[in-house]
Amino acid sequence: MLIFLVGLAFAAFLWWLAARSFAMLNNPATTAEQIAAMRELPMALPEGTVRAVLALIVGVVGLPLLLFAATLGLSDAIAGYVNGIIAGVFGYYFGARTQTPDAQAQRRVSEALTTEQRAHAETRATAAANTENAVAAALRPVHESDATGKLNRHLAVAELVVEGLGSALPGGIIPQGATNLLRQARQALSGGDISAITAATTALTGASGPLASLISAAAPVLGGVAGGPLAGAALVLGLGWNLSASGWRRWQAQVLDAPHDPTLFDPGSITPADALASLAAVPDMAQALADKRNSAGFAAELTDMALRDDGAARLWSAWGAGRFASPAAVEDAMTRFRRALLGTEARQDVTDAAVTDVAARLATASPALRPDAPDPEAVRRLLAPTSANAPEAARAAMEALTLLTGTLRDTHQDPVQLLQEITP
Repeated sequence: MLIFLVGLAFAAFLWWLAARSFAMLNNPATTAEQIAAMRELPMALPEGTVRAVLALIVGVVGLPLLLFAATLGLSDAIAGYVNGIIAGVFGYYFGARTQTPDAQAQRRVSEALTTEQRAHAETRATAAANTENAVAAALRPVHESDATGKLNRHLAVAELVVEGLGSALPGGIIPQGATNLLRQARQALSGGDISAITAATTALTGASGPLASLISAAAPVLGGVAGGPLAGAALVLGLGWNLSASGWRRWQAQVLDAPHDPTLFDPGSITPADALASLAAVPDMAQALADKRNSAGFAAELTDMALRDDGAARLWSAWGAGRFASPAAVEDAMTRFRRALLGTEARQDVTDAAVTDVAARLATASPALRPDAPDPEAVRRLLAPTSANAPEAARAAMEALTLLTGTLRDTHQDPVQLLQEITP
């Protein structure tokens, strides 16, 4: 009867234990760490509970058997066995609790440390993820602003090329569909969608974009710079933007073959050597005035005539008789002499340091636009008026690039930045 009651009590205990376990698992407040910790314990009970229950069962059943052995008619051998079992169980239980407290404490401390480390690792991971998200959120407006600014830059240039210069350019320089590119770029800016802005920027800065197409069209007249004609065009744009105001006016007059303007010259900077070198560039004029070349003050007087509006008339009056066929011939010779003199002045505006600096800045541009150790003197020769033998489209494109550079100077938009962002 006693054994039956003990078994019934043990079954009730197991039922209660299972109910408590299921209630804990169903409780929303129970964390994954608590469930993981329960797996490490026998029957998900506090440590020592199972040993205590087993010892209690042995004691509750064994002690009455031992005390009432005579009444129950148990032999001495059986009573000895029961006594040994009881003594062994209680000896082990209480002995283990008194002899190994340090080991148990150490294990508990180790488990606590493991739990704490796991919690710290999760905290660090959460903090790192939050920081990364915060940085991305903080930088998103910057990236969007950069993308919008880039599209605005290239849209302004594309509008100038397509809508401002396009009508004066020969067919084929401005790519077909350029107007659609402008419309798409404006829509992307008004919509504010970053993917649309990126797509529109890619279209404007690609090989079929207006600026890249204009540079490619001008390339045939700019082949004298190391790195190729496209690099020459890029170098010309960068140098033109960096010139002084007077230097830029001379540059523009050279490329566009503008009419004579005395204000383009700085009389104090023109040396006799410059005047004689310019005269040598006009062979028929140099031959006609060969007998005057070594006369005192000749170079200065010739320069003074060239800088005056009536210079041709003065030259005809002073030295024309017997040297030139007619006043018209003098006028033609004076026009070419002024161009040569202007070219001498313009080349002096382009220093070696300026060529090196612009070439260095273009080192991050597309490979086709990177000047490869350009020769400054070769760059200066690009300032001469475009040859009449050059293709009409190339001449027109070069003049358009010059006008574009002037507008970029007025709006303070560095063309090197634009060139670094296109892919011709």
